[in-house]
Amino acid sequence: WNLEAVAISHRVGRLEVGDIAVVIAVAAPHRHEAFAACEYAIERIKAMVPIWKKEVFEDGARWVGGE
Repeated sequence: WNLEAVAISHRVGRLEVGDIAVVIAVAAPHRHEAFAACEYAIERIKAMVPIWKKEVFEDGARWVGGE
């Protein structure tokens, strides 16, 4: 891709359902390249980064993820 800049931030801490956890910003001369780069970035993050989350229920909690 012909990108000028990329910034990625992943939030930590307690999140509610629907809260934003990841922000990816890409600067490129053309939108198609920017969108493709964002899609690639989020898929690589999901595949490579061991992210764990704690799911909390009324009757308890459990850790998931990090495979």
